[in-house]
Amino acid sequence: MGRKLELYYAKPAGRWEETLPVGNGKLGAMIWGGAREEMLGLNEDSLWSGYEKDKANPGAYDSLQKVRELIFQDRVPEAEEMIRRNMMGEFNENYLPLGNLHIVYRNLGGQDKTKEPETENYRRSLDLEEAISYVDFQAEGVQYHREVFATYPGKAVVMSLEASRPVMELEIFLDSRLKCVSESEAEGLRIRGKCPEHADPCYVRQGEEAIVWGYRGIRFTGRIKVLESDGELVVADGRIRIKGASRAVLSVEMVQPAALAGDYAAIKETHITDYRKIFDKVELYLGEQIELPTDVRLQNLKDGGEDNGLFALYFQYGRYLMIASSREGSFPANLQGIWSWEMQPPWSSNWTTNINLQMNYWPVLSCGLEECMEAYLSYVEKLAERGKRTAAVNYRCRGTVHHHNADGWYATNPVGIVYGNEAGQDGSVTWGMWPMGMSWLVQEFYRYYEYTGDKAFLRERAYPVFRECALFLADWLVEHQGRYVTCPSTSPENVYYNEAGEKCSVTYASAMDLELTEDVFCHYLSICEILGIEEPLTEEVKEKLGRLEPVKRGSYGQILEWAREYREVEPGHRHVSHLYGLFPSELWEGKAEMKQAARVSLENRLKNGGGYTGWSCAWIVNLFGVLGDGEKAWEYLHILLTRSTYPNLWDAHEPFQIDGNFGGIAGICNMLVQDRGGEVKLLPALPKQFASGYAKGLRIKGGKAVDLAWEDGKVVSSEIYQKN
Repeated sequence: MGRKLELYYAKPAGRWEETLPVGNGKLGAMIWGGAREEMLGLNEDSLWSGYEKDKANPGAYDSLQKVRELIFQDRVPEAEEMIRRNMMGEFNENYLPLGNLHIVYRNLGGQDKTKEPETENYRRSLDLEEAISYVDFQAEGVQYHREVFATYPGKAVVMSLEASRPVMELEIFLDSRLKCVSESEAEGLRIRGKCPEHADPCYVRQGEEAIVWGYRGIRFTGRIKVLESDGELVVADGRIRIKGASRAVLSVEMVQPAALAGDYAAIKETHITDYRKIFDKVELYLGEQIELPTDVRLQNLKDGGEDNGLFALYFQYGRYLMIASSREGSFPANLQGIWSWEMQPPWSSNWTTNINLQMNYWPVLSCGLEECMEAYLSYVEKLAERGKRTAAVNYRCRGTVHHHNADGWYATNPVGIVYGNEAGQDGSVTWGMWPMGMSWLVQEFYRYYEYTGDKAFLRERAYPVFRECALFLADWLVEHQGRYVTCPSTSPENVYYNEAGEKCSVTYASAMDLELTEDVFCHYLSICEILGIEEPLTEEVKEKLGRLEPVKRGSYGQILEWAREYREVEPGHRHVSHLYGLFPSELWEGKAEMKQAARVSLENRLKNGGGYTGWSCAWIVNLFGVLGDGEKAWEYLHILLTRSTYPNLWDAHEPFQIDGNFGGIAGICNMLVQDRGGEVKLLPALPKQFASGYAKGLRIKGGKAVDLAWEDGKVVSSEIYQKN
């Protein structure tokens, strides 16, 4: 594949979106690469504001029937006001930064020890083939070398510091906005910390008044250790000092104790071996890797240059980010993976489940990352268990429900109420009143079975969550004009004008609700058929599926997003929820008229300015890929990199939001290989820009993999083979 796959830069990071991330699923670090002072922004995935709290709303059911009546009577503004006042729940909590680990070189800077030293041959890099970040430079006649990685087997962030002569005078300390105390130990520092018991989302209220410390917040411990050093070590006053060293090895462990074995070389080798078992399963070549810093390559692309190798680097970087932020035993990758540096991060850095969490996991099965799937599956199972109470208390429905926002406390309620208040915020109904989150989240369980063929998984894990989801939908549906519909219903975060010219978001039978309901019912019935299960619910589901309101087409051939053809407030809205049936679902495979209607809807969105955020642009890449339009897919992939990507190749929502990375690499995969509707397609949406290349190890259903090579847009060799 040519030269090494790496991101590299000729200068330290100047802002967070230029740092280089490492992670092991639970622990993450963002590396700045300063010469005189290295700083690692640290995260541990279980550190959240808040505490265990029941946010179910028994008053919601009391309003539900009246809300439905108002909607069917076209009195939607009244219905929305009733929902806002009576049916919402508290906002989610925030994912928190652990703090910044400072490593200060007191020997550098000449007379002015606060000054950055002059350096030569500076190089900061992230090796994607080994999951190690490096910093190299010369200063004051000495060569310096650093290595940082997050080891999954070792449950720690490990850092090696070297100098060509024993001149290093290091001062190491943790700076945290959490309430942390650093205590001296023989080998380093013991950290004791506490998280706040509540933090408002940044879009609700900001500043210290938005953070409540109290006494119920999460408490945690950790250690910063010196594992090896040839210098003099002194630990005092919450700081580690090393003097006269040419070498030092540090480790950071938080919440979980480290499991490091052997010397640094052994720890490093164990880490690389574990990582490469996953990363090496897939190769992609689209062109040579150019010998230029990554930020320069990205800027050249923005300026109109060509760099096919950068798209392959971006693809493998996305796979790296998934391995780094989602492993068995961790939470699934959140809105920022695991890398967040603010006490009130954008959108609380939690899980938005009307697209973002699902998009994070689109590439996992097709891109050979199945080891990263367990974090998602186990989280959704716990969410489904919690959602049973929300379904029973809020709606008196069987089964399980989840709405559009989740956090580290497995909240399943419709959010919108500010901490301490009783009614939802203005506008909260638009995004909060969407009880279809679980219906989307469980789909990945069925895909996991399709890709692995694991019947034990289907019986023990997929069947239970699909059954609970089908139970809820069977109760949630109501009869209207001889059909079953959802009510109240929204199309995520979108707004329309009613006949009176009022802005509304609630209706009945939105297209996405119907598509999700059909998918849940069909997959539930399929699971029952495969496993030979017959139960009363199967007959109920068949009956309601048979009379489910169909998705309709509008006056100009588009998918009708709501129950009627309303005028949209934002015709170029970022969400394309009504196209779920095209992708990620396979509902419309083999249905040419629905695919065409989806294309009309998509083109109308784009004509009116759609696809303007990173994740939305990534969704569009996938939609055009499934439509077999390689040139349009490439156009939006190019836009994704040139308009919505930071210098460190993180996705820009903006700010940073990692779903665009994961959606983008799923899009690349869909351009090259698809296994949909019972048909495997090779190069179904190959653009002329990727005329020649090869891919190895891309996954398809049935536990199979694909190797293929192409020249001038034509397949020259291909092999489909069994992998499990």
